[in-house]
Amino acid sequence: MANYRRSYLFRLGSDPVCSLWTGYGPLETPADHVDQQGARWSGAGELVGIPALQALINGRAGRYTFGLSGVSAETMRLAMEDRATVEGAVLRIGYVDFDAAWQVARVVWEWLGIADVLTVDSSPSAEGRTRLIALSVASSDTRRSNPQLGFFTAADQNRRSPTDRFCDQVASISQRVTRRFGPK
Repeated sequence: MANYRRSYLFRLGSDPVCSLWTGYGPLETPADHVDQQGARWSGAGELVGIPALQALINGRAGRYTFGLSGVSAETMRLAMEDRATVEGAVLRIGYVDFDAAWQVARVVWEWLGIADVLTVDSSPSAEGRTRLIALSVASSDTRRSNPQLGFFTAADQNRRSPTDRFCDQVASISQRVTRRFGPK
């Protein structure tokens, strides 16, 4: 039976770089194209919330919120101080698979996003005080300026120009069919 040992990495390219992983204690990873000298990751355990990420489909890119709960007052203070360096920073989500000796061979980067808004919240609760840091992130394709696909159908053309009849015969065109346009 194969052992499945995977942990996720959260790398925010702010100043300084924030490197968290979903395990406990520090983690050393080898050099790759993102971290040329390798990296040291701080363990966030169950504290870091990584939502289900999706790829760009049909021209629609997603926005996600990443949460870090149960943080100390000192961590909240640091988040407030570094808030200005977070906006526009590149966020990468990746994973590492561990071998039987719990060693990391390589980092696989799966998702790229642009950090937008960092919010901090501290509120009283039944157990004392609840502290939360949330980061709103847009997938890297959200800000792209590519237009939606256009189709040359009569209905699409009529929406643009109600009196234009240029695309009225498009439905009768298919592969290997020649259609003569213009006066008959």
